[in-house]
This record gives sequence, structure tokens and C-alpha cells, in this order.
Amino acid sequence: MKNICIVSGGSSGLGLEMAELLVKSGRNVLILGRSMERLKKSLMRLNGVPHEGFAESFSCNIGNEAEVRELGNYLSGRYITEYLFNNAGRGLFTKATNSTSELIDAVFEPNLKGLILLTSEILRITPEENELSIVNIMSSSALLGRAEETIYCAAKWGARGYTEALRTELKGTKRNIIAVYPGGMKTDFWKVTEHNRDISKFMDPAEVAEKIINAVIVKDHLAVTDLNINRK
Repeated sequence: MKNICIVSGGSSGLGLEMAELLVKSGRNVLILGRSMERLKKSLMRLNGVPHEGFAESFSCNIGNEAEVRELGNYLSGRYITEYLFNNAGRGLFTKATNSTSELIDAVFEPNLKGLILLTSEILRITPEENELSIVNIMSSSALLGRAEETIYCAAKWGARGYTEALRTELKGTKRNIIAVYPGGMKTDFWKVTEHNRDISKFMDPAEVAEKIINAVIVKDHLAVTDLNINRK
């Protein structure tokens, strides 16, 4: 079976930039996303760069347990996950008084529930003797509270708690748990809702991707556990 790197939210933004760097490094990559159209377009971009490995896409709503199981079935007996980049997410910027069950579910599904479901499935199907690195890409909002980000911060703080607990549970195994906390980036993330923020000075996702891949894809006796990335 071949090794593969999985990137959720891999059809745009930071996820796509990381996928491209992984492909360029000669690794096999599988990008996940909900939109078949966007996945197809992103896959064309990845296949257009010189590489020794291969790139594939798989339509999957990581917040849907049945779809995550389908992904697991597809991978089993075919690939062994070498790196899992939990990158999918959704933002929400609104006052605390506007909270509804619908909004909570919409934000928690990709940022927390989906991260847990996908991680659990990959852990389940990856042989214990194989090394697996799980890279949970969260946000600086997982480290501090921000006004008008109550639901978003709650989801990201939950993801951070899950990451810390998972690291403790898997200590001493061949599972490496890496937490990444990037600041604001110039991506489609900001198109999900109306906001009044000037993002012109936010970070370039390509540069953030390079920082993450350079820190994570290293085979030596040292390991990165937590990575904070912010603009100067």
C-alpha cells in the first residue's frame, strides 16, 4: 500500500497551498472538500505542477459520519495515511445575542465535530506499526477570546482541548499530534459572512503553508508540537 497525505478543506486557501507543497515534495496527496466542482478545479492545479507522487480528490463532508466512513472504506487496503492535515473550517462573526442552534451547528460541524470524526476514522484504519502525524490547524482564536467570535472561539477552543487530550492519550505511540495556530489570512474564509475588517495586511496563505510544511515534514529526532504563526 502507498503512503498518502490527507488535507481536509483542500480545495482552496491554506489547504490547497499545503497540498501543492506536498505534491511538489514528491508525496501522494488526497484533498477533501464538499464541492465536486471546486475539487475538480483544484485537482487540475495540483496535477499541473511537476511532481513524482500523485494527487487525488474525494468529496466528503467531514461533519457527516457516514461520509467519513465512506472515506475510510476507500482508503482501507489502498493507502496508509502518513499525514492528516485537519484544515477544514468555517468562520462566524456576530454578536453573542445572535446565537442560534443553527449557527452553532454550522460552525461546530467543520471546526470541531468534523475534526474529531475524521481524526478518529484515520486513527482507526491506520496500522499501529505505521507512523502517523496529525496536524490540527486551528486559529489564534483557539488561544484567546475575541469579541463577536463567541461561537467560533468556542469551537476552536474545543478543538484545542481535543488536540491536547489526544496528544496525552497517544503519548508513547507512533502518533504525532501537532497543533497549529495561524492568525488571519487573506482567503475565502472571510466571505462566509459580512464583516468590517480590513484584511489587506493579513497573511498570505501560501507563506503560511510554507511555514507549516517546513516545520512538519521533517524526519529527524526532533518534533514540532505547537506552532503559532502571526504576521510581524
